[in-house]
Amino acid sequence: MNWIDTETKAILQRAYDPPLSPPKVADFGLVLGFKGKDQGRLIRAVCRINDCKRAEAIALVSRPSPLTINVDLTEEEATLGQFELVCCEAISAVVRSEVAMEAGHEYLVELFQRISRSPEFQSTIVRIDDVPRTEAGQRFVDQFLGMDLTKLSELGLPRRFRMPVKKARIMKHWASKVGAKVHENGAEPSAPPGSGS
Repeated sequence: MNWIDTETKAILQRAYDPPLSPPKVADFGLVLGFKGKDQGRLIRAVCRINDCKRAEAIALVSRPSPLTINVDLTEEEATLGQFELVCCEAISAVVRSEVAMEAGHEYLVELFQRISRSPEFQSTIVRIDDVPRTEAGQRFVDQFLGMDLTKLSELGLPRRFRMPVKKARIMKHWASKVGAKVHENGAEPSAPPGSGS
């Protein structure tokens, strides 16, 4: 999962698209609005985004948000960074570099208040029924849950997790790629037609 496929990119771009963030120009900035609950995973995501040492990431995320994670990113780098952040339930926005560097604090606060009210960031429940014991399955569990596949197995399956709708949708999409069985809204899978149940 070191690249973003077209469908994941489309899911990431469903959230509020501010007028100052055109979709297809170079020189993007990635701004973090809400840090999520797991600081360890956030630090790891920032290390991946900025290709930096842990100490640098810790110093960056210790600043109050909204805060600029990086500027002058390509569109693909910024989208990958947003993917890393949504996986640890942090809310971010991709904006032009000059907006990230020059926009006032009040503008960014207002932007993230609007983004956080989006249906994409409302809470939902995901039920995981099965994850294959493969390298892809391990990467999937690590990326979306921040744990080892063995740990997930010890917790027992099926298991429900609460997360933002956007993360749930991306997780379900990637589950189909790695052979995991994931259901959004924690619903029981519907019976196949003609099964009589």
